[in-house]
Amino acid sequence: MTMFRIVLHSLSVLVLLAASSCAQKVNVIPRTADEYFEQALEAFKNENLTTAQKYFDVIKLQFPASKYADDAQYYLAEINVKKNENILAAYNYNQLRRTFPNSEYAKSAAYKAAMSQYRQSPKFDRDQDYTKQAIKAFAEFQALYPKDSLGLEAGKRIIELRSKLAEHDYRTAELYIKLNAPRACLTYYDLVLNNYPDTEFLEPSFVGKARMQVRLKRFQEAEETLRLYRQRFPQGKLQGEAQEITDLIKQGIAASAAPQP
Repeated sequence: MTMFRIVLHSLSVLVLLAASSCAQKVNVIPRTADEYFEQALEAFKNENLTTAQKYFDVIKLQFPASKYADDAQYYLAEINVKKNENILAAYNYNQLRRTFPNSEYAKSAAYKAAMSQYRQSPKFDRDQDYTKQAIKAFAEFQALYPKDSLGLEAGKRIIELRSKLAEHDYRTAELYIKLNAPRACLTYYDLVLNNYPDTEFLEPSFVGKARMQVRLKRFQEAEETLRLYRQRFPQGKLQGEAQEITDLIKQGIAASAAPQP
C-alpha cells in the first residue's frame, strides 16, 4: 500500500470514528436532570420543539425539586409562544410565577403572560374578554414592577387595549343609530364616557350622545351634555357639529313652547 493510500485510509477511519462518536452522543438516552436539561435546551435552540417539550416535561414531572424545574416551566411557555399557543403560554408563564415566585424568570414571565393575552385580543367588533384579561395582566405587572422599563411598555399596551374597548362600545352605539334605537345608543355612549375618558372616542361620544338626546326631545339633557363637551374640549374638532346640535335644541325648545293650534 502506497503512502498516499495509507494516509487516505487513516483519514477515512478517523472520519468514521468521529461520526460514530457523534451519533452515540446524540443517541444517548438522558437519565439525570442535568442530561435532560442539556438535551432539552439543545433541542430548543435547534427548533426541535417536540423533543424539547418532551424533555422539559420530564424535568417538570420527574425532577420537580431540581435546580432546572423553573427553567423547564419557563421554556415550556416559550415553546407555546413559538407554536402560537398563546392561551397555554399564558398559563405556563403564570404557573411559573405561582410555583417559583423567586425565580429569575418571574419578572419576564409576568410580562410575557400579559403579552400572550395581548396576542389573543381580537378586533374591536369581537368579544373582548381576552382584551380585558390582557389589561389586567399588564396593570398587575406595573403594580409589581413600578420602576421597571417594561412598565412603560405595559402602559402603552394598556392604552391601546382600552382604546379597543372604547371603540367596541362606540361602534355599537353607531349600530343602534342605524337600527333606530336611540335609547340603546345612549347606553353605549355613556359606557365610553364613563369608562374610557382617556381615549379618542370620548369627544365623538359626547356629541353623539347630545344628538340622540335631541332626537328623544330631551333638550335640557342635551344642553348639559354639550356644556360638558365644551368644558372638556374647548378647542375640539367637533365644535361645528356641536353648534349644529345647539341650533337644533333651540328649535326644539321653541317648537315645544309654541301654542298648539
